[in-house]
Amino acid sequence: MIQRIQSILLLLAILINFATFFVPMWQHSAGLDTEIVTGLSISSEDPISDEKRQELFFQHKEPLKSLTHIAFFSLVLISGVFVGYVIFRYDDRIKQIRLAYIGIGLVMLEILSFVLLSNQKPTLILGGTANSVAHFGFAFPVAAIVLIWLAINRIKKDEELVRSVDRIR
Repeated sequence: MIQRIQSILLLLAILINFATFFVPMWQHSAGLDTEIVTGLSISSEDPISDEKRQELFFQHKEPLKSLTHIAFFSLVLISGVFVGYVIFRYDDRIKQIRLAYIGIGLVMLEILSFVLLSNQKPTLILGGTANSVAHFGFAFPVAAIVLIWLAINRIKKDEELVRSVDRIR
């Protein structure tokens, strides 16, 4: 019964969660330099020299920043695959609900790892204190949590319907 609405909600949660790899999530500014953080890379642009630099998540010069970016990347992958697994557990709704709650926890850990990543000083900007601004991509994991929660509510309604039919028999 993959065509159920909760399966579609969980699939949307996976897609939105994977979209964090490609959309800007955080911006650091120091002077004229601006650094934009996505799920896969950190890019920087110098407006004076029009020099653009980009570092992938595993190429950071600072080991702690690289570790937190790898943790974020890994948690996005793990939570996406795990929520995908939850979709196919439709035969046992109670277990599916429990697994979906674990999926919410994984996405929350993903948010925590990104907050830790964005609170460190920027790697590409030298000198000065960075001003930080969250972009729209930061809301994607939160939207994934909301979609998983809505799917859990739909699964609970299905379970109540099945139990009410069992009582009639």
